[in-house]
Amino acid sequence: MSIEKILKYQEVDMKLFKLENELKTSESAKKMIFYQNATKQSLDTLTRLNESAETAMENIKKNMSALTDINRQMDEIASGDLSDCDEKQLDYFAKQLEKLEQRSDELEKEVSRINKELSETNSKYKKEYEQAGKSSKNYRVYTEEFNNLKKEKSGEAGEILRELKEMEKDLNVAIFEKYKKVKANKKRPVFVPFIKPSSCGGCGMEIASDIIDKLSEGLKIQECPNCGRIIYNKD
Repeated sequence: MSIEKILKYQEVDMKLFKLENELKTSESAKKMIFYQNATKQSLDTLTRLNESAETAMENIKKNMSALTDINRQMDEIASGDLSDCDEKQLDYFAKQLEKLEQRSDELEKEVSRINKELSETNSKYKKEYEQAGKSSKNYRVYTEEFNNLKKEKSGEAGEILRELKEMEKDLNVAIFEKYKKVKANKKRPVFVPFIKPSSCGGCGMEIASDIIDKLSEGLKIQECPNCGRIIYNKD
């Protein structure tokens, strides 16, 4: 079984793979992804800060409503006619006022704490908003740079694709199916040489003696049980 044509095909296909890899690992691609993630992270943070601010505002409203109710109760006690009250009743009203005043102080402190927290949240929101703007701007810059680089390489990639398409016509169907199957599993290169005395030229692992025997007996290609690549023996 001749494998010269598929090896030549693989050689050309690896040029395309190298070109695609150069694009994916380019500085513009790395920075584009970095600023894309940074923008998303900032937007997620802004969402959380906004939710925190809304919760704080709701708590302030609840506490202010409670304060209003306490003040109303205190006014009712203070404005009531206590002339007919005995000492026990007066003591009761005094204790009620003390409790209401204590609760009023607690609520005011809580409102003050929430206001401080809200102020800090607003400050964080402003800084994060500015950061999101910078990240978004950089993302657009590097996306444009990446697209320009992609456009530059697309011409060369198109030529390689056309060459591969022509070569496919002369390939053994069974061998080409094997090639596509291994390639789909992200194994590159697909066809690798047998390294004497007993190793796979792809993963470097030792292969079983029965596979070595088959490679030596004229069955020129065998699948590596470790990495799944196709081992070939030209000898």
